Amino acid sequence: MRTALLRPAALLPAAFLLLVAVAAVAGPWLAPYGADHVDLTAALAGPGGAHPLGGDGSGRDVLSRLLHGTGATVAGALLATAVALLLGVTAGTLAGYFGRWADAVASWVFNLLMALPAFIVVLAFVAVRGPGLVGTMAFVGFLSSPSIYRLVRTATQRVRGEFYIDAARVCGLSDPRIVGRHVLPVVRSAILVQAPLLFGAALLIQAGIDFLGLGEPGAASWGSMLNDAAANVFRAPWLSLWPGLAIAGTVLAVTLLGNALGDSPAGASADAPARRPAVRTAAPRPGSVAPPEDALLAIGQLTVTHRAPGGEVTVVDGVDLHVRPGEVVGLVGESGSGKTQTVLAALGLLPPSGRIAAGEVRFGGTDLAALDERGLTRVRGARIGYVSQEPMSNLDPSFRIGSQLTEPLRVHLGLSRRAARRRALELLARVGVADPERICRAYPHEISGGTAQRVLIAGAISCDPELLVADEPTTALDVTVQAEVLDLLRSLQQERRMAVLLVTHDLGVVADMCDRVAVMRGGRVIEEAGTRELFARPAQPYTRALLAANPHHAEPREREAVPRPPLLEIDRLRVSYPGRGLGRPPLPVLRGVSLTVAAGETLGLVGESGSGKTTLGRAVLGLAPVSGGGIRYGGHPLPGRRERARLIQAVFQDPYSSLNPAMSIADILAEPLLTQGGLGPAEASARVAALLDRVGLPAGTGARHARELSGGQRQRVAIARALAPGPRLIICDEPVSALDVSTQAQVLALLAEIQRDSGVSYLFISHDLAVVRSLCDRVAVMAGGVLVETGPAAEVTSAPRDPYTRRLLLSALVPDPEEQARRRAVRLSMGPGRDSTLSRAAASREGQTEER
Repeated sequence: MRTALLRPAALLPAAFLLLVAVAAVAGPWLAPYGADHVDLTAALAGPGGAHPLGGDGSGRDVLSRLLHGTGATVAGALLATAVALLLGVTAGTLAGYFGRWADAVASWVFNLLMALPAFIVVLAFVAVRGPGLVGTMAFVGFLSSPSIYRLVRTATQRVRGEFYIDAARVCGLSDPRIVGRHVLPVVRSAILVQAPLLFGAALLIQAGIDFLGLGEPGAASWGSMLNDAAANVFRAPWLSLWPGLAIAGTVLAVTLLGNALGDSPAGASADAPARRPAVRTAAPRPGSVAPPEDALLAIGQLTVTHRAPGGEVTVVDGVDLHVRPGEVVGLVGESGSGKTQTVLAALGLLPPSGRIAAGEVRFGGTDLAALDERGLTRVRGARIGYVSQEPMSNLDPSFRIGSQLTEPLRVHLGLSRRAARRRALELLARVGVADPERICRAYPHEISGGTAQRVLIAGAISCDPELLVADEPTTALDVTVQAEVLDLLRSLQQERRMAVLLVTHDLGVVADMCDRVAVMRGGRVIEEAGTRELFARPAQPYTRALLAANPHHAEPREREAVPRPPLLEIDRLRVSYPGRGLGRPPLPVLRGVSLTVAAGETLGLVGESGSGKTTLGRAVLGLAPVSGGGIRYGGHPLPGRRERARLIQAVFQDPYSSLNPAMSIADILAEPLLTQGGLGPAEASARVAALLDRVGLPAGTGARHARELSGGQRQRVAIARALAPGPRLIICDEPVSALDVSTQAQVLALLAEIQRDSGVSYLFISHDLAVVRSLCDRVAVMAGGVLVETGPAAEVTSAPRDPYTRRLLLSALVPDPEEQARRRAVRLSMGPGRDSTLSRAAASREGQTEER
């Protein structure tokens, strides 16, 4: 906010409002006369002499009345704003955080208030109660509170769904502290934008009431001055000028200030220019490898830089890459290697801070880096299709799926509305969407992640492109959906003879799809070879290290078969969510699940998305409603939130979402220690330093924020937070699924080391059987809310008994082209299974509940 106030658009209105504030406070001392001082010779006198702004109809000095009236006018508007904020923020926070009956009651009340004609109701209130500044403006604030309520409720609901709120609850923090510490800081930003607008509206209402003569009789205010001016409008028209300018100037100033606060840049520098065509400012360096003559896409000595506070930073440094027609090329590397920046530069999609500093990007003989935005638009979509990593964030939530598919067809192919819709339905059917008509009518939030990815693929191929660029197209999907999406991409590529540039950090995806591979590190391509050759004989130590880090190569975990007492016992657990709509039956997610976790044991819980595995972990943490069965810890029923936090902790899937972005790492780790552990600030600070050291992070990490850390560092912080209360059980919900293979290996090694040192037990939730095989003692497989198989990890992951488990195992990608081809053939020969269908139904149900 401080940065926003220093912007030119905010300085002038802020200065004007400062003058108004000075007049409101010191007006009676600054005024040359009293508010009711009468000089009959000055009646309707023009500006000048002893009366700089003239006199009103009763002979009172206009300047003095203006200064005296500022305090009452501003105080009335502030009172209305304060009442609206108090009611709206309180009710909106409670409704958004707790939901259910609190949300239903509050929404009904505030919707009723919003339906009332506010000004007419205020006039009726004044007529019944009589004039009075305090009572009238408090009532105005009451009527204005729905706008604040709706804003705060929506912001609170959005924040309530973040993992860092769940993490705070798991840490044993009370609801009032969570609201005050984690919710209100986010809501405060929205209020800072809305409050000035509310103040301006309240000021106008008060001026209108006084103008109509319904304010306090004889009291000085800007509205009463307008009333006097209206009575003498033909004899002294200038009388309305001064209060009118005061009202208009104040309302305009608060509006401009609110807009300046709302438009303050977040994440980008304030002086970042609008997107512009990439411009080369340096000649290509010598040594560039000439692409083959038949290359469809040829990237030569590409260098990409980004502006940073300390100057420009090079993120892509002299990359050479080519793709032939009909060829599938994999661009592989760890997070931060520059692979995504390479394709964004090639497609002209760099953010405003980035530019192509050198090199060229030729597509079909045309240098894309030299094209303007209009030229790039003719190529993107029509000749180059693009599938991004996060399907939900690339579908516009405001439009139906059908609208988003038909628009490029009408723009690039010139199809009519009817023909474009028919083509969209054909595309959805081609990519394997079960009910194209329903999906066309749906909004993005109404479909699953796998369906959303299929929709993006349908859009990418809609104009029959020559090249498809797929950036991490399967990262967020479970193993079976991932296998289906890759099968789809493979069949489309073969059917249409498209070239494909596949960007990924998953070597299993490369082994499954690619003809040739380029390995990136530090912004450069360090190795390029045919897929089979690279996996059989990698030339670079870095490539060999990437292959070795893949958990598929890890041996099954072997531990002594020592009987251990059960630590966690789950007995016939059932979880159901309330049905959507009045009279709808509950939606069952868990259907009588029973399992145990022994002391010092790691139990892997695997299954497709929607199988119920995450819901089971949330039920143990107290984050999901238990409708039947029981959960016992150490032979006793689970205690309440505060005591449970000392026994059970969690590491969530998304390390960034599980850390409050507004808090420093030290504050995140110290919070449960100060509120739960009974430590003082000095002791908590020492404990934080010890926790950071335990997870392999330098002490200086405590002063940083989550956005300043890498994915692996964030997950280490999340592990440190889980260790803070000293629990005996940690629930790890997909803790490495968002990490690249080398970072994943480091986090898994850290978890194993912590268990060896402390004897902590893990309930390890994952869809990756290779990870489970390397870390877990036993494995439990879930489908459709029930357990289908349980046994030792080595046995379940190598010789599963249940068909559903066998399908999961065959769907898992392995970094071996020959083995992956064999697995794919066996999986396809099995056909769609009943278990998979059951799990899909469960995914649909769970998706509905999570959405709610």
